[in-house]
Amino acid sequence: MFMFGWTARASVHWIVPIIASSFFATGSFLLFQSVLNYLPDAYPQYAASVLAGNDFMRSCFGAAFPIFAGAMFRKLGIDWGNSLLGFLSVLFIPIPFALYYYGKTIRVKYSKRARHDI
Repeated sequence: MFMFGWTARASVHWIVPIIASSFFATGSFLLFQSVLNYLPDAYPQYAASVLAGNDFMRSCFGAAFPIFAGAMFRKLGIDWGNSLLGFLSVLFIPIPFALYYYGKTIRVKYSKRARHDI
């Protein structure tokens, strides 16, 4: 997001932000694949519901983003607006690692419907 935001201008060749967005797309794809594989494994009896809930929450965020995105990019500009999104992405980096190390404890303690043997 940082590279995309700071290279999305007329003075930079058009391929540079395209390459930058490919890194973001690859990361998003890998994240979605891991989440969509983990959820049915953790909740096998409720796989359809948990995947529908995941899709619903993703769609809610996707529907809400256009409400504030125009104002955000007008106020901050393309460079700082994308940097803000990049900073938010950086804040979420520890979550997969925390779930890897503490996921079983979280599932046992807070979810009676999750599998406790994985």
